[in-house]
Amino acid sequence: MNFEAQLLNKRILIVDDDVSLSKSIKEVLVSRGFKNISNAYSISEGIDIFSISKIDLIILDVMLPDGEGYLLAQYIRETSDIPILFLTAKNNPDDEVKGLDSGGDDFVTKPFLPKTLIYRIIALLRRAYKGESELITLTSCIIDLNNASVKKEEQHLSLTPTEIQIIRKLYTNKNYIVSTEAICDTIWGIDSFGYEKSLMVHIRNIREKIELSPSKPHHLITVKGLGYKLVI
Repeated sequence: MNFEAQLLNKRILIVDDDVSLSKSIKEVLVSRGFKNISNAYSISEGIDIFSISKIDLIILDVMLPDGEGYLLAQYIRETSDIPILFLTAKNNPDDEVKGLDSGGDDFVTKPFLPKTLIYRIIALLRRAYKGESELITLTSCIIDLNNASVKKEEQHLSLTPTEIQIIRKLYTNKNYIVSTEAICDTIWGIDSFGYEKSLMVHIRNIREKIELSPSKPHHLITVKGLGYKLVI
């Protein structure tokens, strides 16, 4: 599963007492591909759902039947740093400051364009969960850096810490040449001179795990005299 697909699986809680608007927001999210969406219509309902469910982002109205949404944001911030996106009919800079002070991450004023809301949600999720983008999908396999593993066909292969460092360095610069010296410095530090042969062994081992034909690699390419490149 790639990073965008992971984001679409995040659980979103909409807290707004306007039933029609809540339904519309949910429909917009579903049309974009989001799958796990819950609704609450008051602070107390929001607390109940947040307490029993793993919520990844909250869309929170300011004016609710049992108080201001800022109170719910403060409650959430006592235990969680999940993204909070405020919705409000108030077009007042002081309200935006109050929302951000209470723990909000972004602020959208009603009425709003559906695509604007979607872009704001996607941006918040990307920032909040960027550490989860450690899945690298190749034509031959899926590399999971978090779990130090490679899934190739029906095989599950383990990666060593050094192999993970090499792959991460190459992936950070994917589709560009990374010099042998730069990779060695990342792995072995400033005293890395003389580790070129060790790097070659690690590269060969990585190819055995990620390439369908290690002797004719499609993804981990040697650029003679320069270094290596991870082609995505």
